[in-house]
Amino acid sequence: MRFKALPSLACLPCLLILSLSYSSVALSGYRTFLDPRSMAMGGTGVAASTKFNATSHNPALIAFNRGSKPDKIYISASLGTRELYDYDLEDDIRGYQKSTLEEDFLEDVDESNDSIGSPETYKVKVAAAKISGQQLKKKLKDLNLSSYRSDETSAFSLLVDTDPVTINFYTRREIREIVTILNKENGLIDSIVASLEDPDNVSMPRGNFEDLLDPTVDSTFFEIKEFGATVATTNVYDYNMPISWGFTPKLIEMNGSHISYKINDYDVANPPDERLSTGLLEWNLDVGFAMLLTDDFLEQELGLDGFWLEGEWVFGFSGMNLFPTDFTPFGAGRADPDFPAKKRAIQALYQVGMAHYRENFMVTMDIELSEHEVFDFEGLTRFLSLGGEYYWRDDFHLRAGLRINTVSTEGAAQDTTTLSGGFLYQPHGFSIETAIMVNDVEIGGTIGLGLSF
Repeated sequence: MRFKALPSLACLPCLLILSLSYSSVALSGYRTFLDPRSMAMGGTGVAASTKFNATSHNPALIAFNRGSKPDKIYISASLGTRELYDYDLEDDIRGYQKSTLEEDFLEDVDESNDSIGSPETYKVKVAAAKISGQQLKKKLKDLNLSSYRSDETSAFSLLVDTDPVTINFYTRREIREIVTILNKENGLIDSIVASLEDPDNVSMPRGNFEDLLDPTVDSTFFEIKEFGATVATTNVYDYNMPISWGFTPKLIEMNGSHISYKINDYDVANPPDERLSTGLLEWNLDVGFAMLLTDDFLEQELGLDGFWLEGEWVFGFSGMNLFPTDFTPFGAGRADPDFPAKKRAIQALYQVGMAHYRENFMVTMDIELSEHEVFDFEGLTRFLSLGGEYYWRDDFHLRAGLRINTVSTEGAAQDTTTLSGGFLYQPHGFSIETAIMVNDVEIGGTIGLGLSF
């Protein structure tokens, strides 16, 4: 299918250099799981983010563990992409267009109506319509939600680490493109057959059956840009326990396109161009909290003891997009059926996380407290994310992660378990991070550069 080409992983370094010089790139509040550290560690970050990616996961962590020399400047940029690698959308569309199942069913229905005066012939024709209807119904069910999906994210940030507050200015841009076949039949075939079998008691549905039976190919495109400033601070309380909190006021620009065509009218070789809505700007807010649980606190306040208390435990909580947003893509208010003008939502996302740090490694876990839509805006998901980092050398770290989809409704993301990995190399104030991810339907990668001084 002639989709807009997303950057291949081989092109990421070149595109990253371009993103460093392009100041308007931005990012949406709901995450695409594409920053390098988060992707490599299974989508975690609520308790384990660093200054380079904390704004995306927990605003409080940009000020966490500043150390004895807080006056530093951090510059970072990243670029990531992911897409479905095993999809049958093109073949499904062409296969239905070549199929005669719909034509056969409608022909059987017409012949049944024409032979209503001949009981024996009518009975044979109704039986034929019932068989062809079941075949068509199965075909439509198999086609439903066959799709292609791709994501692209770019980000740039400038962080100033001072006392008493840390400030991070950032821009980010996220793009999602989805093409999906939607079955619109909704019991129409059963209703038609029922009316043929019992015409005296069941009314024949009204309307053009050909139009009503045709599934649609829905092309959805979203571009969400974000600019904001994260402000956070850290204070030390009882038991020498540092506690950080932060917030991010941000300006979001949302552009969207949703075009729907009958499957028999859809040209695979020349898919429709996006028609973007524009000018939708609004403010939103992210908040975060993090605390280091010291040994004294765990032992004296919680009564916990054992070797597993060695090292450091960090607890984090974050709320992203506290004011959920509904918006309508291009086509709102139009009578043109090609532009359905359905509302889309950016929902609030609440998460908790725990991270445990040892001398040579760390492990972390995030849990989403709310079901939320993941860009397809047709269903709900909830993820459990696990990650870890091994400090092979002071300047070279290995990362790995696992992300589990614990709740998934029919129209939501259908990936079940995602495996990921990556590394960090940080010589002399410069850092480079890379990550890859793969699951049963998607593959992706991301790269990031950072500089501190």
